[in-house]
Amino acid sequence: MHHIAVMLHQLILAMTGLNILLLLDVSVIIAILSVLPIHGLISGLHFGLRNPTISIRVISIAGTCGLVAIAIMFVVPAWMLIDGSVWMNPTSSLLPLLCAALALYAAGIWVTSMASQRLDALNWLAQFLTGPGLLISLLTSLVLTAATLLGLDWLSENFETMRNITKRFLERGVIPPTTVFLFYWGLLLLFGKWWNIMLLRRSVDRWQVDRPITVQSHIDRIQSLASESDKLDERFQFLWHRHDQSYLIPRYIAWAVPVLGFIGTVLGISLAADGIRGLIGTDTGISGLSSELGTAIAPLGIAFDTTLIALTLSVFLVGFLSLVQRIEERTLTMLELRLRERTRVR
Repeated sequence: MHHIAVMLHQLILAMTGLNILLLLDVSVIIAILSVLPIHGLISGLHFGLRNPTISIRVISIAGTCGLVAIAIMFVVPAWMLIDGSVWMNPTSSLLPLLCAALALYAAGIWVTSMASQRLDALNWLAQFLTGPGLLISLLTSLVLTAATLLGLDWLSENFETMRNITKRFLERGVIPPTTVFLFYWGLLLLFGKWWNIMLLRRSVDRWQVDRPITVQSHIDRIQSLASESDKLDERFQFLWHRHDQSYLIPRYIAWAVPVLGFIGTVLGISLAADGIRGLIGTDTGISGLSSELGTAIAPLGIAFDTTLIALTLSVFLVGFLSLVQRIEERTLTMLELRLRERTRVR
């Protein structure tokens, strides 16, 4: 299973490099000849190294580099869009790279989970509950943010009803894109944790009703936590501590999203106040007052739109955070009760 995950990861990485070179107008033959040696080198390092920890690290670094390259390919046109420049290539040309980014994210988590099986049961479970890595989640959320902005621009060009919504994201400065980025980052971290928790919960449920346990459930490793009853309290104290630590970044993101909205509110009101103050100091007549007043209070759009976007995204993010934390706490409590019952039976 470990080698299958690595081979799939390498295949996605090779296709990513090929797509990027083709987007840069490199010929197909040159693109293939450029990707194959790099792919062969990484594969040779993985299968040639006898230390599995180092080989997994090589694969993870290669996957991170692939995500960085995809992120650059998305961020450049998205930034040009925010800045008012023109992106020449069609947005649809980036769709294969978006799929590749999501596939690399999933394959990277799979490879990491395969590598963590070499740890002892306690450290494996602690890492399992921690969720996906911060860096690959950050890079993937950067890709999703840029893809969202480019997608909104495409919708506004093809559907007139979407222009008003797109304007609120693309013409209000950097705060709305930053808010969307933090939202996606928190969402990916929480989704990865939720996925792992559901796998653990399914294993515990199957264990409780004495059903056959599959290899993927890892229940035999979890049961080994009760091998020494005198250390059970210490082990679960460690697991609950790791549980609390794993929510530090998601909680910070859930706090930062609405704060960014309020920062946008203060910024918009401050810019509007400066504009009105400048308007009062001029000798403009009544005829020109209406047009200049509209220009002066235009920054209020930043104030209201950034707050609207941030608070809307915060509602969904905080709700998902509360749901995931509730499920994880219930699962850990259920596991602790089950292991303590097993210890008492012994």
